[in-house]
Amino acid sequence: MKSRSAIGHWKSPVGAERRVPGWAQGVVAALARDEPRVVTRTDVEALLNELGVERGIDEAIGELRRLGWLVHLGIAGTWTFIPPGQAEVVDPYLGLRAWHRIATPGFHLCGANAAWFLGYLDRAPDGKAQILLPTGVVLPKGLRASASTVRLPWSPDPSVLEPTQSLLLRRRLDLVRWADGLPCIGPEALIAQVALRPASFGPWDDLITHLARLVEDSDNDRLAGLLEGASAAAWQRAAYLLHAGGSPSRGVALFDAAPFNRWPVTAFEVGTSTNDTTLWVPQYELIDRLVYPTQLLLGKA
Repeated sequence: MKSRSAIGHWKSPVGAERRVPGWAQGVVAALARDEPRVVTRTDVEALLNELGVERGIDEAIGELRRLGWLVHLGIAGTWTFIPPGQAEVVDPYLGLRAWHRIATPGFHLCGANAAWFLGYLDRAPDGKAQILLPTGVVLPKGLRASASTVRLPWSPDPSVLEPTQSLLLRRRLDLVRWADGLPCIGPEALIAQVALRPASFGPWDDLITHLARLVEDSDNDRLAGLLEGASAAAWQRAAYLLHAGGSPSRGVALFDAAPFNRWPVTAFEVGTSTNDTTLWVPQYELIDRLVYPTQLLLGKA
């Protein structure tokens, strides 16, 4: 019997009305009190020992799953607890929480998910959560239906992927819980991602509405550090984004800091553009078929 009907919806296989056998009353009560998003084998074993329940860990977990209190999260050794009176738990990041809890794999929310938590989108993204994965780390099979991956062709310092504490404080975001408790990239890494792979980002119209804020929140030195090892095209698009976001002097400074003597003519577009409006930007050797046309439509140019 399936426990999920949609991304982020984790259903009890028996619904909201569930039986609690005598041996499990203390365990269910403790879980109902704490309502943990992710329950591990170690968590259940600790509860059994604390409550003096004489039942094997595998038998206990198997029974709690059969009764509908625990639902497997697709990551070995992890489940979610369905609270009393509820039939499901809704959390689009629950599978990622489970993976992060037991493996610390080094992923970061990126793309539209990062843009949402950073305040650059007006609507929360739906569909698969997008994550930036380090080289050599493989997305578990159990997460392939709920997460998609982005990889950079170089290995940036993980410490500069995330936003600075000063930015989080300035934006009044909780230092620990700001991205719902998950690792998440900051504005510089978001610019690097969309400059390298524009097609990896979905809601461009929404992002361009908030482009000036994204640029204001970013730092040239951190952005340049993230672009080390990137292609010339990524540097061109990143510099142009700073320019288009209201900071042409910063765009030129980033462009001048790039380690290239020759520049290809680079297009800034997503897929095959059907928009007749294009902008040739000679200082970056760039043809813009995405940002400026969208700014015109939004009245932001």
